[in-house]
Amino acid sequence: MKITTILLATALTIGATTAIGQEQMLPAPVQEIAPSVSDKELEKFANIYLEVQAESQKMQEEAVEIIQTEGMELERFNEISKAENDPNKDIQTSGKEEEQIASISVKIQEIQTEFQALITEKIQNEGLTIQRYQEVYAAVQQDQELQQKIGQMINS
Repeated sequence: MKITTILLATALTIGATTAIGQEQMLPAPVQEIAPSVSDKELEKFANIYLEVQAESQKMQEEAVEIIQTEGMELERFNEISKAENDPNKDIQTSGKEEEQIASISVKIQEIQTEFQALITEKIQNEGLTIQRYQEVYAAVQQDQELQQKIGQMINS
């Protein structure tokens, strides 16, 4: 159950955070040189990261509750979801399961939209724009030193 919950959480978080970038702005151009990031911006980014993790946990719990309320086992939901995203996998579903998946999908989309709005608000409350947040994120992805600084900020 723990692994399937992790799979669900990862899918929800990736879907929601990816949607932030898609709806709020055009994708940032790929930069060969990481943009300069101040310690203050890095601290804001770390604060946002911690809040996103907490909210992601809440969203995950809500999603699990939705799946269970719809009468579907979490393992089966994950199995069907993985198959839908893998063109090499073919899975048979019953009419009842298809109805459950449709209902679950609508409800999960609602909580993802709420999550996205909440994260956007948290980014803005920290004094960053979505674009700058994405730039800092890209810089952190490219720079091990920034990754270490973020790690220290988060763990202190």
